[in-house]
Parts: sequence; C-alpha cells; structure tokens
Amino acid sequence: MNILFITIAWPEKGQSNIYSDLIHKFIEEGHNVCVITNRPRRNKKSAGYTIEKGVKVLRIKTGNIAKTHPIEKSLSLLLLGWQFRRGIKKHFGNESFDLILFNTPPITLSRLMKDLKEEYNCALYLLLKDIWPYGFADMGLIKKHGWIYNYFRKHERRLYKAADVIGCMSPKGVDFILNQHPYLEAGKLEVCPNSISLNGNGIKKNSSISIREKYGIPNDATVFLFSGNLGLGHGLDYLSETILKMKDYKKAFFMIGGAGTYYSKLKKVFDKENPPNALLYSYLPEEEYKALITTCDVGLILLDSKYTYPQFPSRLLSYLENKMAVLCAVNGETDIGEIVEEYEAGITTIHGDYKSFRSAIERLCEDKQVVKKMGQQAWQLLNEKYEVTHSYQTIVKHFE
Repeated sequence: MNILFITIAWPEKGQSNIYSDLIHKFIEEGHNVCVITNRPRRNKKSAGYTIEKGVKVLRIKTGNIAKTHPIEKSLSLLLLGWQFRRGIKKHFGNESFDLILFNTPPITLSRLMKDLKEEYNCALYLLLKDIWPYGFADMGLIKKHGWIYNYFRKHERRLYKAADVIGCMSPKGVDFILNQHPYLEAGKLEVCPNSISLNGNGIKKNSSISIREKYGIPNDATVFLFSGNLGLGHGLDYLSETILKMKDYKKAFFMIGGAGTYYSKLKKVFDKENPPNALLYSYLPEEEYKALITTCDVGLILLDSKYTYPQFPSRLLSYLENKMAVLCAVNGETDIGEIVEEYEAGITTIHGDYKSFRSAIERLCEDKQVVKKMGQQAWQLLNEKYEVTHSYQTIVKHFE
C-alpha cells in the first residue's frame, strides 16, 4: 500500500519512538510510506524533505506547540492544518495513497483528515492516543460544555465520523468512546495500543553498586521510578507527599525525572525537605539514563483521580522493556492497572488512596522475589500485547 502518515510526534533523524517503530514495520513489510510532521520554531534545524531508512519524511516549519504559552500553542494549532495541506500539495501532490494514518493529538486537524480522505479517495485509520477535550475539563483548565470545550467536541465528532477505523489504547478506551458517541458503530473501534520493536531478550538488569553510589541510592533499597512528562494530570503532589511520609522507611527509594509544568514545584519541595529517600532530576545524558534505569526495580504509573476518562501512558512500555514491576495509582476509569495485574506484572491502586499505595510499596520492598517475578511477567506482557507486529497486523487486516 501507499500510506500517508500525519503526526506531530515524528522523532529526529537517527532517533526512534513508537511511531517510527510502527512505520518502519510497514516499510519492512513492503509498503511505501510518506510522513508529514512539524518542525517547531524553537528547533533551529531546517525543515524540508528527507528520506530516512526508506521513509519519505517532510518536516514543515510551524509555531511551537509543546512547552509554550497557551496563546502561541493555540495559534500554532490553528495554522497547522493549512501548513500541512500546503506541504502535502507541494511535495506529495503527484502521489496517490491507499491509506492515511493519523494519531492524536491534535484533534484539531479533523477538517484536514476529512478533506484528504475525500481527495485521495482512500481509507483513514485513526490512532487515538489521547482523548480530547475531557482532560482539560477534568483538571479545571476549561469549562465543561463551555465554548472551548464544545469547539474541541466538534473536531472530535468530525474526526471520528471521517475515520474508517479507530484504534483505541485499551478496552476501556473503546467503551468510553462508544458511550460518548453512541452514533458510532461498535465495529468501527478496536484496541490498537502503543507498541515498540523488540530486539533479543530485552534489556538486562544492572546491579552495579557504583551506579547507585554515584546517585546516593542505597544498595539494598527497592528503587521506584517515575520518569517522563511531569505534568499536572499525574497528581504528583500525591507522590511527593508519599515520599515525605515514608522518609524513615529505608527499604524504598524513589527516583523522579523529566520535564514538565510540575518540575519546578517538585524542586521547591525537594529543596525545602531534602528527602533522604528520593532523587529528583531534570535531565541526564542518554547513556547515563539508560545505565541508571537498569538499576530500577519498579516503574510508577500515576493518573490523577480527577480524570473521568481512560488513559494509557506510554511510559509503561519503557518499564516493561526494562523488566520492571509496575505499580499503578490511577483513576477508576483507566484499565492500565487491570491489565498489569492480569499478567501478574504489578499492582494497581486508586490514586489518592494512600493506605493502599503504601501497602503496595512495602510489599514490593519486603519481597524481592515477587518483584523479580513481576519483572519477568512484564517482559511477557510486552511481547504479547505491545510488540509492534501486533499493531501492524491489527491495522493492515482491514485493508488487505
């Protein structure tokens, strides 16, 4: 098939992520793929057309969308559809496509998706990675049923109607969309989660004492990791409060790392309290981070209990790849913890239930064999549900 993939999350040349892994699987299976993505203004690298490992990649210069002022983000999103359309017409105008792949966010390209599908007379597969605009309303950032909320809902309905198939992150994601949009046929939705390419038997655990000594991590402690986006929706106050309450419990050590709106708040807490059982970092060189993560035992998944819809954070795949047990503290509408427990790869609790959360932490600290077994099950879960071949086969079966 000739495929057009539209995304704002394509990695830089020489790097990889869930989207490049999926597209390279299509290339490996003999398909032709053109990718159109954005090059944010803050990125000083030039935009343009390149061929990367057999993939035709067109990067369009756009305004900043992530980690910027809301006004600039809004303007950038409003212009994005027009900029992408112009780039497609200029560089891919003579191409014909059998399939358009598009992942959210943003939901605001609904008009572009509808128009391109009609112009190319092809199918549209929606990779629904994030469900808008419910999270903004849940966190109080916009008024539910206000004009901004309704604007996003309009885009949502248009996009779902245009798509031939909608791939959701989990079974509860499918149920939520059908409940919110009863006009959709159930057969139009399926589970097609994030996935990655796997090599060999996974990443080996590293028990090097020198790595732990360098960062002040006790050699005999069970290390809990939360790494990635440090945003509002994870309810990180809950984690920092737990760390402070457990500061005298020597068997647990917490690592929090990444960037996001909540990093500065966490840093103030850590600077003031200086907890002996935790480490906060904003950036580590890639090789150093890879060495550090292999010493960790448990990966944390946190989702604020205010959320009223299911989510499926991609950081789960990193934990599974590193054969870590998984401890979830999530909202009741999310089924990521249920899946982890089904595979005996971890424990799930409700975000905000401190007693259950602490009990789970202590259990994982007191029984090293349980943690080791969960890590082995985590690798099995990754292979059986989140290896890229599964996502590829889920998509192509509709169009063969």
